[in-house]
Amino acid sequence: MFRTVHSNDHLPASERFDWYRELVGGSFLSSVVSSEETDDFRASATHLDLGVTQMGVLEYPSLRARRPPGMVRDEDADTYWLFMNTRGRQVLSGGRDDSALGPGQMVLLNAGRPFDARALPSAEGTQTLFVAFARETVPLSRRLLDHLTSARFDTGPEEGSAMASLLGSFMRRLAADPPPCGPQDAVRLGAVLMDLTVAMLAHHGDQERTVPPENRRTPLLYSSHAFIDRHLASRDLSPETVAAAHHISVRHLHRIFREQGVTVSAWIRHRRLERCRRDLVDPACARLTVQAVGARWGFTHASELSRAFSAAYGVPPGEYRRRAAGGARRGGGAAGG
Repeated sequence: MFRTVHSNDHLPASERFDWYRELVGGSFLSSVVSSEETDDFRASATHLDLGVTQMGVLEYPSLRARRPPGMVRDEDADTYWLFMNTRGRQVLSGGRDDSALGPGQMVLLNAGRPFDARALPSAEGTQTLFVAFARETVPLSRRLLDHLTSARFDTGPEEGSAMASLLGSFMRRLAADPPPCGPQDAVRLGAVLMDLTVAMLAHHGDQERTVPPENRRTPLLYSSHAFIDRHLASRDLSPETVAAAHHISVRHLHRIFREQGVTVSAWIRHRRLERCRRDLVDPACARLTVQAVGARWGFTHASELSRAFSAAYGVPPGEYRRRAAGGARRGGGAAGG
């Protein structure tokens, strides 16, 4: 199964902490857990099986999780964990220094080293996302990974690097709303996750040139998609502006998109049309004219929107809106009757 959720909500309050302690103790995150909130320790653990990598979502109140030297095995040295704190505050020690993590901050740990993690008390509790991967699955040297161990990475749009922000966004999306998918699609998601992870680590280790081209393309494509979505309303949006924002040539950008079977301009048009289609059926946008809807998403002229919309959806935008409104009225009338 792609996604497995464990929760102790069904247990009596007095049994919840023991449940979590046994769950963590028997996992590859095995550690000794203690807490000052054992009377009612509400917690959950979600596991995403993504093939070459594993991702997890942990939610818990304040606790301390220690992995002493006696729990570390020789083979653990080839496994790395990338933790991202998304709610609450934590202090993790697993290398040279302690790393204090606030929301949106990451730290890389090596499973072959002892660690000590403390989730500080907070009203909203703590949520942690993590990615586990084996060293041999990434085109990065052990020296680089060990150099980055215990380093803190910011994923915020202002504080963090572009790669860290992209990785953080992708992890949050998988954690909050994982798409229904079979084993093959789960493996593809895992490959995207690892490409973003590799790109982020290589960037912070100043080793981006050592990453093979096939591992660099996915983060660039994902980043280009995100840039396009943020700038759909701009009439200046074009392959040239997308390429310039990523410091690559237009030819390189076209090559990346061509591998996905689409041109850059066609993708921009597709995303603009999707936003227009959404607004045309949104009651909150009912007062906007079709031309105003198009202008919101970068269509300069109503005729331009009409031609593109008709080609994509088979009817002009005005007719599409009328049909959607008529269907909503009929549905409401049936429900009311």
